[in-house]
Amino acid sequence: MPPEQVRKTVILQPDYCRRCGHELEGDDPEPYRHQVFEIPKIEPTVDEYQLHRRSCPRCKTITQAMLPDGVPKGQFGPRLQAMVAVSSAAYRMSKRIIEEMFSDFFGVNLCLGTICNLEHSTSQALAKPYAEAATHIRNERAVSADETSWREAKKKAWLWIAISLTVAVFLIRPSRSAKVAKELLGEKFAGILNSDRWTAYNWVDTARRQLCWAHLARHWEGFIDLGGKSKRIGRALKKQTDQMFHLWHRVRDGTLKRSTFRLYMVPIRTEVGRLLRKGSVCSNPKVAGRCAEILKLEAAMWTFVRIEDIEPTNNRGERGIRHPVVWRKISYGTDSANGSRFVERVLTAVVTLRLQHRNVLDYMTSACQAALCGDPPPSLLPASLHPSLAIAA
Repeated sequence: MPPEQVRKTVILQPDYCRRCGHELEGDDPEPYRHQVFEIPKIEPTVDEYQLHRRSCPRCKTITQAMLPDGVPKGQFGPRLQAMVAVSSAAYRMSKRIIEEMFSDFFGVNLCLGTICNLEHSTSQALAKPYAEAATHIRNERAVSADETSWREAKKKAWLWIAISLTVAVFLIRPSRSAKVAKELLGEKFAGILNSDRWTAYNWVDTARRQLCWAHLARHWEGFIDLGGKSKRIGRALKKQTDQMFHLWHRVRDGTLKRSTFRLYMVPIRTEVGRLLRKGSVCSNPKVAGRCAEILKLEAAMWTFVRIEDIEPTNNRGERGIRHPVVWRKISYGTDSANGSRFVERVLTAVVTLRLQHRNVLDYMTSACQAALCGDPPPSLLPASLHPSLAIAA
């Protein structure tokens, strides 16, 4: 840390030679610097508001003072409220662990019901930023989408994600249908969609889709495991896929021009198409059916070749949904629709803020404070789209 950020500096000089014991003099212009980081004991601050009552001398009505604007009606302030939400959503802590952690670390006693209430209040504080992010994602140039199973009120549900370079939006619904995909992306979605082959996305024009080649590569491995002619087709497809990824990595690293990459991809694309057509008439019905299904979306396999900044895989979507998958395994989902709204909104905030390298706790605190004061909540959109964020930063 720079000297101005160091609490104290202790100068230690040797007085005698460690070998012969002779007395030492002079100063070292560049001493070895050893810094020790420590966290001081954290104790909560407590503000007391004494609401006096007075009696009217004329009508005898008792009037009690009101709390100032921005003071919570409950016992806990906006930063503590934000810390509860961040502990749950960003660090996947259960409510009981949050209860224990606040007691051990901060000397604050929270009951499980209080934690639920604080999460609900945070969900309400994030409602407008979430809606703004949901509108924004529908107008993005390129979006990755994915979905995973969830539980709501002990029933099967699905958690969806739509994620761009700077914004992520989550949605929990009881269905994995195209209706939900349209709700998430917008029925008039005109960007490029990167996804797997799930049929819920088939309403998007193949010219504006990019199939995930990581999923396709797993199909080729499945062909290989079947043996016989299927194995030969799978190996040939895998060889072409490996060549494609090698070239793509060179484009991404800047060692191959995109114009040259497009030329190199012509024979690979031709050979993959030939192998898929060969596989579609294979004697193995599983291979034949899978190849025929992929051929229906053949144009969506090569969008990344045609359009810059489009990835050949859906890694962004899969990485974005990995965190809530682990959270689901710990929490077993949500118990109510209100719980699902909290998960949607707080995950949207956490993942979006991390994409933009913004401090999650600072944002959550600001959102909770704005809700207390009745002020507009801070935006989740990038600073380039919200000048006020740049000024605040």
